[in-house]
Amino acid sequence: MRPTQTTFVHQSAFSHAFPEWIEITDLLRLESRSPEAEKVGDFLAFPSLRARKPGLLAGLFNTGQAEIVIQGDQGRVFTEDLHQSVLIRQSGSRLPHNPVIRHATHTTTESGIQIFTGIIYFSIWVPTLPAVPMVTTSDPTQTIPIGRIENITIDTPGSDKIPEPKTPVSVDPVFRLGHALGGCLASIFSLLKWGFYLFLLLLFLGFLAGLLKQSGEEVVPEDAGNTETVKSGKKRLNPEQDTLAPVPTWDYLTDHEIQWEDFESQNYLARYTTSSKLFQQSQKLHTPFANPTGYYSAMQYWSAVYSEFSQQDRPKMDSLVRLFDGLRRQYRLSVPATAEMVITCIQEIPYYLIHDGTCSAASQESGFIRSYHAERKPCVPNIIAGVQSPYEFAHTLKGDCDSRSLFAFNILSKMGIPVSIWVSETYGHSVLGVGLGQGGHLYKTVGGVRHFPVELTAKGFRLGMISPDQGNMNNWDIALYNN
Repeated sequence: MRPTQTTFVHQSAFSHAFPEWIEITDLLRLESRSPEAEKVGDFLAFPSLRARKPGLLAGLFNTGQAEIVIQGDQGRVFTEDLHQSVLIRQSGSRLPHNPVIRHATHTTTESGIQIFTGIIYFSIWVPTLPAVPMVTTSDPTQTIPIGRIENITIDTPGSDKIPEPKTPVSVDPVFRLGHALGGCLASIFSLLKWGFYLFLLLLFLGFLAGLLKQSGEEVVPEDAGNTETVKSGKKRLNPEQDTLAPVPTWDYLTDHEIQWEDFESQNYLARYTTSSKLFQQSQKLHTPFANPTGYYSAMQYWSAVYSEFSQQDRPKMDSLVRLFDGLRRQYRLSVPATAEMVITCIQEIPYYLIHDGTCSAASQESGFIRSYHAERKPCVPNIIAGVQSPYEFAHTLKGDCDSRSLFAFNILSKMGIPVSIWVSETYGHSVLGVGLGQGGHLYKTVGGVRHFPVELTAKGFRLGMISPDQGNMNNWDIALYNN
């Protein structure tokens, strides 16, 4: 099998399977199949497995296809595409003490090839052809169910060599679509077939070019920051996921890594994992705020959004809080140094504008947003309320001013540091407020505590530092705070 992505289930590795070689022996025909019965227990389902075809363009058009050899009686062999294939007793057997956990059932050769043996159910589509060995039917156009085939050998990566069949036999005959016409007609059919494929390819390329042009108006693929210091890996299956559950409900994990330096040149490394299921739960928090009517002011609306997002995501942030608290204890940081450690981490993350509509529509606005899009910088469209919740930001690592402020608010408040979220309609901006006894002459008194603002969308801003043209404290309102 050629895997495109490896996942780990309780210390066992599993991959999306792309068989390179399938040898089928001990063929037994079934008159009927029961899809429901085939779904019981461990299995791998393949909608279609196509035999590798010969020819000049085979390498181009046979990507992901398997070499399939079916050995029948009387020493006869044929190759054919397999449909509705179900491989059972292969994807891993259940452990007796925990039926949710499975372990892999395969052997690995010295050259690294993984070989699976088991039982496969499949069907073969039989066109109008001469009699096919092992497969006969009164209706030549129906799908013939073939079932319970023993000893499947599926070779996996580790060797570029495709092994020979275990038993050398004569190939008599090898049936492929189009060969039934025979002679010159077969050649003409082949030319027409490849011409049709080329036409479809050109149509697809044209469609893809148009799609890329259109999508370029929504999320501009431009480097938004130092991607060497902020990384997210490919998603992998949650080890606790029961893979017999419906696929749409499966939970996938994503590993993240952030490297950064604080204002005292102390280097940090943070590694954490987020869950697709928890991310989808946070996405649903936006729905009640699709209609901003019913609020007597914009500030009441933002206070409601931030409060709801913060409260609902608060339990999901525990692992990140433990991570930052571990760094605090490891480097014996003071309270102000701890706050600036979290602040510099957020400042390291690339900046993305978050829009509640399309990016192209936002580019028609005035001021900062217009100039931002004029430089073709990236954005995330169609996010209700135009802000990511703390867990969404941790999962996507894409956010603008209030997404960052809300994320920092959740982290620092759970670490016992007084914090607040400031919003300014005048400046069209949001910053974080930190209630510590230092930070300069810019501050607002929140619940009897001085909170000093800090800019999170760019590096270099320490506690009490924001853009010089945003220093009028009367233009800032407190949307949310926790002392």
